Amino acid sequence: MRIVVATIKGGLDDFVSQAFGRAPTFTIVDVDENGNIINVQVVQNPAYSAPRGAGIQAAQFCINEGADVVIAGQFGPNSSQVLQAAGIKFVSAPPTMTVEQAVQAYLRGELTQPILGAEGSGSYGRGMGKGRGKGTGRGVNEW
Repeated sequence: MRIVVATIKGGLDDFVSQAFGRAPTFTIVDVDENGNIINVQVVQNPAYSAPRGAGIQAAQFCINEGADVVIAGQFGPNSSQVLQAAGIKFVSAPPTMTVEQAVQAYLRGELTQPILGAEGSGSYGRGMGKGRGKGTGRGVNEW
């Protein structure tokens, strides 16, 4: 089984990133049929600095990597649709969990549901860096 975990720096001791599409790295964990971790790889998230569509691009990366499961703090609507359409299970883990703890919790059946949030950091579907009007919905030049 291949589990892709959204991370900040990567590795088994790193904590689960709360943002899926904008996580700086992914820690890819291969687990054998007995639940033993047999391989760990840290890769840069190619969508981390994408101007838009980071969630979709990150989800496509997970598909290309052959992920069976994706773990992050929360998932946006676009990334969750792509993962679901690909048949990849995705679940949420709290920010206090390390990658290794999250993988073990998933294998024990303790992580079962995703937390869905807005795509990017703004509301109304805007990506990061858009609508900097301090939550008013106005863009930078609309004051």
